Amino acid sequence: MPTETATARAKRPGRSPLLFIFLTVFIDLLGFGIVIPLLPIYSKAFAMSELELGLLFSCFSAMQFLFAPMWGRLSDRIGRKPVLVGGLLGTAAAYLLFARAESAPMLYASRLLAGFFGANLAAAQAYIADVTDAKSRAKGMGLLGAAFGLGFTFGPLMGGELSACSADWVGSRFALPGYVAAAFSVAAALFGAVMLQEPERRDVGSRSFGSGHLKRALGDPRIATLMWLNFLNIFAFSCFEAMFTRFGLSLFPTWFNQPAAVAQPTLDDVMKAAPVAGRYLFAVGLLSALIQGGFIRRLLPKYGELRLAAVGPAILGVSLGIIGGAPTFAVVIAGCVLMPFGFGLTNPSVAGLLSRAVPEAEQGAFLGLNQSGGSLARVTGPAMAGALFVLGPRLPFFAAMVILLGAALIAARYRARYAATFAAAG
Repeated sequence: MPTETATARAKRPGRSPLLFIFLTVFIDLLGFGIVIPLLPIYSKAFAMSELELGLLFSCFSAMQFLFAPMWGRLSDRIGRKPVLVGGLLGTAAAYLLFARAESAPMLYASRLLAGFFGANLAAAQAYIADVTDAKSRAKGMGLLGAAFGLGFTFGPLMGGELSACSADWVGSRFALPGYVAAAFSVAAALFGAVMLQEPERRDVGSRSFGSGHLKRALGDPRIATLMWLNFLNIFAFSCFEAMFTRFGLSLFPTWFNQPAAVAQPTLDDVMKAAPVAGRYLFAVGLLSALIQGGFIRRLLPKYGELRLAAVGPAILGVSLGIIGGAPTFAVVIAGCVLMPFGFGLTNPSVAGLLSRAVPEAEQGAFLGLNQSGGSLARVTGPAMAGALFVLGPRLPFFAAMVILLGAALIAARYRARYAATFAAAG
């Protein structure tokens, strides 16, 4: 029998644990975001090819793809808090290795290690599911999405600034961002160890490390469709993230500190363009975080998760189509302003629906599996975008638009089929 019902959990004061998990994840993602803009610079410094740079980005997500289900199942078995805190300490070690990297193999090792320990964030989603009831689940997931968004927003901005003064502080051009990222991860681990309380444990369901979760997910259309939607949304958005700087250098070079179009950017080209791209992505991330953390709280009671899960991908798809077809950079900016509304509505809605569709006692396992699918999307999306970019710089954005409009149709059909089921479940 469950030790505590969802109704009883809903009566507990929910704001404090949500605030703690928000701060823990935000600090962790802030450290992660710091190193992201440095990877292209590192690759040029170590004379890595474009393929090797792509693998450098992909290896992090590949490790998350492989190990997110394991971390999720482990959090079902031993608890959310030890998995979150232990993963943060391991992530700190990965950033220390990043700061000390003096060769491409060391750089790869640091990203593989960061991906392995970073895959534990499914435990954060499971934590949110543990301390919220069904009706407030998407709001909690939105708060978690805001923590992700703010971490990715401020992290790259800090990374660029820290790299500029790194040599003055530690004698290396790139070391300081790695040390600061490690410090943030340690701070998040200490904060979590002191402030996070382990949610009430349930005795329902198996906590073993069986391999049947994927089979069960694929066999349940409610779960499989939501995981598929999560994959498509992240796949399409990762195309934008991977190609935005190259897109700007090719079509709007003056806006990226270049006098003419750049087909094969050098280290200096990337260094000049990175701060500009960082400011645009900062604005996109900040808007997305604000929407997920606040605006969606107003929309959910009125429209519901099922409707927003269909509207979000449509808005995101239209925004990418606007960017891809933009005749001027002012139109690109308009598409970037619209984009966070789509992503901010989609992410928490799909995550909230999924947490309500899976068994309560196995939230970590199934949410870890979903995170694994998202990681696979981040591996395959940029690869497709890179292949299409060779054929034309606008093609990755048009392809992402088509994928997202397809996702919107799938979500609309899902709503028509399962609206009554979710309403009956509360």
